Amino acid sequence: MNRLTRVVLSTCRSRRAQILLPAVMLAPIFILVIYLLFETSKLSMTKVRQQFALDNAAYSAMSATSGYLNALAQINGPLPYRVMKTMSYTLPPKATAENPRKDLTVFDIFYSAGAFPAIGPSHELGRGGAIANKIPAAASEDWNMQYYKGQRSGWMKEDPQDKPEEEGYYVMTDKTLADNYFFGASGIALQTIKEYATVFVRTGSVYASQTYSYKDTVKNARMFRESYALNTNDCSKTECGKQSGSTLDRFELDSKPFEIGKTRFYVTADFQGSTAHSGAYPLDLDMKSIIKSDLFQFAYLTPSSRSRLRQLAHGVVLKQKFSLPANRFNINVTQRYEPYVRNTVSVSCPRSNNNCVWPNPIPKYSVRLAP
Repeated sequence: MNRLTRVVLSTCRSRRAQILLPAVMLAPIFILVIYLLFETSKLSMTKVRQQFALDNAAYSAMSATSGYLNALAQINGPLPYRVMKTMSYTLPPKATAENPRKDLTVFDIFYSAGAFPAIGPSHELGRGGAIANKIPAAASEDWNMQYYKGQRSGWMKEDPQDKPEEEGYYVMTDKTLADNYFFGASGIALQTIKEYATVFVRTGSVYASQTYSYKDTVKNARMFRESYALNTNDCSKTECGKQSGSTLDRFELDSKPFEIGKTRFYVTADFQGSTAHSGAYPLDLDMKSIIKSDLFQFAYLTPSSRSRLRQLAHGVVLKQKFSLPANRFNINVTQRYEPYVRNTVSVSCPRSNNNCVWPNPIPKYSVRLAP
């Protein structure tokens, strides 16, 4: 026994033993720390992946909304205005006109009647007026899109309401100008009336296509859920992001087209060497009988959609619960801590009411993400 005691004491006094024994005792702790670091990394990676999926899905879904709003703002004025600017043919005055201007164009005879709005700053007639306005600067937050001097005041409202001016017809070319200038019925008038109608027929077609695409994309938060599923790859497209997707689904927007049926264009006799004519006369066209539908003018948001848009300006909080992977400690972390990710997504434009679609449209909607 004494010999054994001496061996043990001798061993404990050696330097090797002083290192080896604590190492043997601490080895299980080191192994546990390694396992803990590994499991913690798994949890962190899952959280990061879920947060990225939520951010990416929210941005993608709201980009569809901002893209649709910007498309509406573009077709509500800037697009037809830029096309109408090409109608720069000079209007020749008739002989009996008193002090006629010599800088008026076909653009002016439509614009002065309220056939379309123009980008500012100038809303005057003539070659130095509305037709000469340049494309607004990229930093501009107000394009001053207006009809000519109070025309269509009933249209320039969030809920546009108006009645035709003459006998149920909307006047689309100015009678006073037609009385004092040549706007030949079978010549320049017929050509430009066709061009005018074509512009708004195609604009209406673009509106219908954009609306269909938007509705198909955001229905039941489809884009949001599919994007979420692609970035997590651990759930089905119908279940991924269901909680946060149901929140976004409440912010689907609706718009309505404003269309006109009966239109009246004042024209004159053709200019065939004579410098006089007997005055303008109306050329009445029922659009339904020509294009099988009313003529699109612009689109506007419904009252409920404008309310949702105001909420979107302040931001919508998205919260999404998720499941954590199993661990070697056999602890149900998901049940114990109920982990979730969240963010705040907003869609806004440079107006206090967040309505840049109509009136005075400007395609300046953008998406922002915040924690």
